[in-house]
Amino acid sequence: MQFDAILDIVGEFGSYQKRVYFLLCLPVMCVSMYDIISVYLMFTPLHRCSTLNAEDVYNNNGNTIPYEVNISEEYKYGECFVEAINNRSRAQVSNITRLPCLSWTYDQTVFTSTFVSEHNLICDDSSVSAYMQVAMHCGSIVGSLLQGIISDRFGRKTTFCGSTTMVMLAGVGSAFSTNLYLFTLLRFIQTICSTSIYVTAFVLGLELVGPSKRLWTGILINYFYTFGLIILSGIGYGLRNWKYIQIACSAPAAIFLVYWWLIPESPRWLISQGKQKEAMSIILKIAKSNDRQDIVTLEQLTTDEDESVGQHRIWHLLTTRVLLLRSLVIGANWFVIALAYYGFYFNAGNLSGDFYLNQLISGLVEIPATFLLLPLLDTIGRMKLFILGMCFGGVFLLTTGLVELFISDNITTVVLAMLGKLGVTVGFSVMYLWAAELFPTPLRSSAMGLGCACSNIGYILTPYIVQVTSSVSTLEKALPLLLVGGLSLAASFMTLLLPETANENLPETLQRNRRKPKR
Repeated sequence: MQFDAILDIVGEFGSYQKRVYFLLCLPVMCVSMYDIISVYLMFTPLHRCSTLNAEDVYNNNGNTIPYEVNISEEYKYGECFVEAINNRSRAQVSNITRLPCLSWTYDQTVFTSTFVSEHNLICDDSSVSAYMQVAMHCGSIVGSLLQGIISDRFGRKTTFCGSTTMVMLAGVGSAFSTNLYLFTLLRFIQTICSTSIYVTAFVLGLELVGPSKRLWTGILINYFYTFGLIILSGIGYGLRNWKYIQIACSAPAAIFLVYWWLIPESPRWLISQGKQKEAMSIILKIAKSNDRQDIVTLEQLTTDEDESVGQHRIWHLLTTRVLLLRSLVIGANWFVIALAYYGFYFNAGNLSGDFYLNQLISGLVEIPATFLLLPLLDTIGRMKLFILGMCFGGVFLLTTGLVELFISDNITTVVLAMLGKLGVTVGFSVMYLWAAELFPTPLRSSAMGLGCACSNIGYILTPYIVQVTSSVSTLEKALPLLLVGGLSLAASFMTLLLPETANENLPETLQRNRRKPKR
């Protein structure tokens, strides 16, 4: 008997499953903070040289520092250089000497201290900050692949609890790091573990419920992710110091250390590994919470006779034509989704106004997108909704690019970007749920990890694509928007090669064909 058939008997989403699912969602709020916390930690404030008598030439009263300030008739202080001017022939360029800064004064309007300002990662060292962020986010790629291998081999619970422990230790430790290399390493580890937490929590929550309730577990987790973004904007606004922000976001993860005694292993995974007795104890807890005890026997928990137990690895995704095709289509779409999502985020980041308010709006705009998913996912299906969302986002990306090219109106650009982000967010959410439903239990975490790795590659490449394409002077900022918008439309139609999974059982093995649940 398949596990979905057992859930039809004991209850698809009873009180026990709801409690476990809620516990799994709580760490996701921390994960969203870790995903974008670099925007806060590595923020580059306005600055200028304070090489000569910084106390006398500038009174640090928290006002915005202009790009260049005339301090005296002899010196002009800029962001990276001090110009020494010969008073006798001021008009002659040859008599202006540019002196490199020895120290800087930073504006404290947005943050009192960031990692960039504390270590002076500006001017000639500004590229160091960019390389550090790329190195830290590479942890997401490693975490995506590593969690899939570990989770499918040793279990969802072990991976989840181990990751929550490490994410807390690495996060708090990075706040006390004394050099660039240690900070980057600890943030790299934290990013590995935060990616592992999200994917494992998503998969475990999905595997605990039946087909008719899978929609809720696949979508509601996104609200917790959004709540984390909103909370982070408040933490940043209240603390304004990178060390305190990092500690405030990392230390609460210590609460999740007790999860080892609170959450169960995935019974689907246990059955796929031939551990029917352990799975049975969890099923009985589910049945008891739904007042349906003593209606499932151990003999009903069987796997296919031709299905080898516990011998599947990530490379098995490439061994059959069906799994290979699904992996390629999912990976390509996840890559493009990341390009599109952060393409919109890049334009939203150029929005004038308060930094924290912009961050708050960026999180709030995802709430209506998630609301759209609940009534539509089961009625029109995963495929149609995904294509609709990505086409909506792609069209608005193209429109934003045309506005940049012909009108160059900031307000219009931001409005179009936020509307387009609705579509891309819909696509991102649908893809997570759809991908999890397409792959069998022994390879589900590995497949999800591979897809997330493709997404993170897209995220890392986004600023480079923007930089290279923007070098075409005739199109400037419009070309990356037009490019990613076109890719979004093209990639979305690749999903026509995938099957619809709405209201269908999760595949348990590589051999078993998916069946419709009995009504």
